[in-house]
Amino acid sequence: MRRHATALLLAATLGWSALASAGESPFGWIYTADIHPPGTYEYEHHSYLQHDQVGGDYDYLINQEELEYGVNDKFQLAGYLNWSYVDAYRNEPDGMTGGPGTDIGMDDDPFGRYRKTRFESVSVEAIWQIMNPLTQPIGFALYVEPEIGPREREIEIRAIVQKNFLDDRLILAANAWTAFEHEDSKMGPMQETMLELDLGASYRFADNWSAGIEARNHREYDGYWYGNKAHSAWFLGPNLHYATQRWWLTAAWRHQLPVVQAFTQEQRDVVYGDRIYGDEHSRNEFMLKIGIPFGTPRDMRQ
Repeated sequence: MRRHATALLLAATLGWSALASAGESPFGWIYTADIHPPGTYEYEHHSYLQHDQVGGDYDYLINQEELEYGVNDKFQLAGYLNWSYVDAYRNEPDGMTGGPGTDIGMDDDPFGRYRKTRFESVSVEAIWQIMNPLTQPIGFALYVEPEIGPREREIEIRAIVQKNFLDDRLILAANAWTAFEHEDSKMGPMQETMLELDLGASYRFADNWSAGIEARNHREYDGYWYGNKAHSAWFLGPNLHYATQRWWLTAAWRHQLPVVQAFTQEQRDVVYGDRIYGDEHSRNEFMLKIGIPFGTPRDMRQ
């Protein structure tokens, strides 16, 4: 009986350990290839802040409330509720008010303060794990996320690669993704295509603590598909992650590097100091993520 009880305790401990680690997100923006055990859930809150342009004031805060669910050993589903707040005032290179998240029309004061809180959209996320990073030489997953809201519709597709080293203390991850977006603004409808490569590393340097770095190359195209180049921008910054069995937290920062490429006159007009602003990017990006896993894996249920 004692041996049997010890085995059950060990199995439960390993099960809860897997539950805690599978849902952790050590990166601010990069997805990893591990998924939740079947029958388990996780609630996550994400706050993504774009801060500071050329001058004046600029803050664009995007909030996501997310519920994730492990469907089976290879498949995970999630639903998002997205809302935002923007505060901008004379922040663009020409001294006008604008930036991502603003929607200034012909009847608005282009030099006035713009403040807005709005419901953005709902979205559904599906992740199919093809290779498990914990049991196979490399992790690989495919991701798709359709999004719909009053002002925009978008579909995002990702390829996720992950490689663990040093008994899983060091995680290297890469995301290659594209998105097709339609937005209805006061100035008329817009269609854009995004193509992005994100690279990152995270190292567990102490119990519960990890730190690392993330790099981003964002490429944008006018219209759908990749024929009309708009710009290419680079970002780089650190991340910090803390996790317990009951909850985890990740904070990250990315800074736009002065190496932008602008391919149209409209894009060149919003370049300042070799960084791109306007309705495209900010100088700094911050991410705060909080996760709370719950539920019992199916193979542990009586």
